[in-house]
Parts: sequence; C-alpha cells; structure tokens
Amino acid sequence: MPAKVPPFKLQFETIFLESYSRLKPTEQKVIDKAVRRLTTNPRHPSLAIHKAKNAEGKYAEGGNDVFIAYASKSLRVTFEYGPKPGMIAFRNCGYHETCERKI
Repeated sequence: MPAKVPPFKLQFETIFLESYSRLKPTEQKVIDKAVRRLTTNPRHPSLAIHKAKNAEGKYAEGGNDVFIAYASKSLRVTFEYGPKPGMIAFRNCGYHETCERKI
C-alpha cells in the first residue's frame, strides 16, 4: 500500500481567486472540496487529473506542466506543482469551457 501523501502548501493565483469569487456559493463548496482532495490525496479517482495540452506552467518545480482536475462534471480546477517543493499553485477554477481556456 502506498504511503500517504503529506498535505501540500497552497498558493492561489489572482485569476483563480477572481474566478472563484464569481461562482455561486454551492459551486464554491464543490471547488473547496476538490482543493482539499488535491492537497491531501492528489490521486483520488474523482479528480480525474490529467495534463493540460498546449499549456506551459510557470514553475520548473513541477516540470512546467499544468494539470486539470475535475471538481464536478462541469467544474474544473487548473493547477501546477511549485513554486517550491511541496506546494501546489492553483491557477484557475470554474466551468470547463472558461476554466480551460484561461490556463
């Protein structure tokens, strides 16, 4: 059985915070749950994490890769690992169409 992943430290990009503030309270709760899962169990199957295509991250710590996680069927969270070891930088959140365009 794999060892439990230690919780990550979080960094929220400005666009994430702006997008989050425009969501309804019920949608914010869904995003909150996904963020909690990502920080404690990034391999949780409900997140369906996959690498974003045609997007480059800002931080070399995570290999300059950007990832997409499912918060729900229609809501997404984009993130990358970094800027330091043990950190996750949340880039954007929201509905699939708008969230993934602004990676």
